[in-house]
Amino acid sequence: MLTTLALAIGLMTAPPPSSPVGVAVPPRLEQNKPIPACVPSTGASLFSTLHQAKATEKDAPTPAGVSDAEARKAIQRLSSPKPALHEDGLRMLRTFTTPEGQWAIYHASRGADGPIKMQVLEHLASLGPSGQAGLTWIAIHDRDAAVRNEAAQRIEQPPSNEALAVLEGALRSPNHMVVNQAGLLAGQINAIKAIPLLIAAQFAQDPVQDQADLAWIAIGTQRSYVANLIPITGNSSAGFQPVIGQIYEGVVMAIDDAAAVVTTYRPGVHQSLMALATLDSGQSTAHLGWDLNAWVAWYNDTYLPILAARAAEAEPVREPK
Repeated sequence: MLTTLALAIGLMTAPPPSSPVGVAVPPRLEQNKPIPACVPSTGASLFSTLHQAKATEKDAPTPAGVSDAEARKAIQRLSSPKPALHEDGLRMLRTFTTPEGQWAIYHASRGADGPIKMQVLEHLASLGPSGQAGLTWIAIHDRDAAVRNEAAQRIEQPPSNEALAVLEGALRSPNHMVVNQAGLLAGQINAIKAIPLLIAAQFAQDPVQDQADLAWIAIGTQRSYVANLIPITGNSSAGFQPVIGQIYEGVVMAIDDAAAVVTTYRPGVHQSLMALATLDSGQSTAHLGWDLNAWVAWYNDTYLPILAARAAEAEPVREPK
């Protein structure tokens, strides 16, 4: 797979914008180099680790040290109409605080009613950075659009580094649907730091190898002639019905094997990118369209100087001794 996360484009190299000492300004986007991480490495959340291991929704394993039976029991009690059992279910829910526990209780709630799922999401929202990472994963990967939206509503703004790390992993995914949903979420939670990744993830190019009758081109002349005569008889009459044949003179070019590149556009990523870039820079970016070169030039030559100026203004003035 060809990845757009390495910007193989020809751009003029200019010196990076100056920045005050001790103030971090994102690096430039360079050709043939991967997009830098939007946050310092915080380690992948458990949810992301399980997803990268290709655990599906039906056979996702429960992490070691977490009782799947206890998670199911907690969900069953939460679903009980009896107040005493429901309160016991709430008490059990509060014990699932580790990332492993969060995964177990989330996985156990997949088949539960909507109100139970909302209580699980509220529980994750109360668990600080690790819960924010779990909510981000759910807001991207859950199959239920309503659950994804509810999870996104509970993500803090601006998003934490843990949430951004999960978002970054999804934006680098080879799965187009995952990337598009991550792009939509970036706009929803105001993930300004993800702008470089959004620029690169607007579309992807995948090589396709196909062997079949793909196309043909004929260049020639078609001539008609009488190929046969069919006798027709009647009362005191006779005749012939001609059968017309066709002769082709020329050449035919047939294509039965080709290696092509398919470009997949991700509108969710593109829309969020335009909204975030316009909001943070204060300048419309609609004119950049889907042009990757134009976006990279805008980022390096327009956006980074804006960030550098902000950093300079935020730097405290030191009085001479």
